[in-house]
Amino acid sequence: MAGIGAVLVRAADRLGEPGYLVLAEQTARTCAALAPRMPLVTQCCGLSGVGDLLVDVAEASGSEEFWDAAETVAMIILSRSDGPRSRPAFPNAELTGSSATWAGGSAGVLAFFRRLHDRGGRRLGLID
Repeated sequence: MAGIGAVLVRAADRLGEPGYLVLAEQTARTCAALAPRMPLVTQCCGLSGVGDLLVDVAEASGSEEFWDAAETVAMIILSRSDGPRSRPAFPNAELTGSSATWAGGSAGVLAFFRRLHDRGGRRLGLID
């Protein structure tokens, strides 16, 4: 779902069609509601992908609602990490260890955290 929402945000911008942004906002709200029950913290099929969608929608809409939801997702991710607070280790897509990959590991989680901290910016993995 988060991937579909990201496409809708880009379509709203590129095609100048505000109806796509409305759909992206609805998708983001649904993803945010499901986030506490999502098992993965990864970009692909996980919380980091949802978090990046929320950042995309927050940037496009200017709404604090989506920034707040992205911060909540970040807290959920941190609650599922291992290791000390100063050096969390994020579970991979198999939930068996850590990985450095973008789609299924820590790189994707950190990319979302960076965008959240910076209040937006270029989304890694998308071609402009």
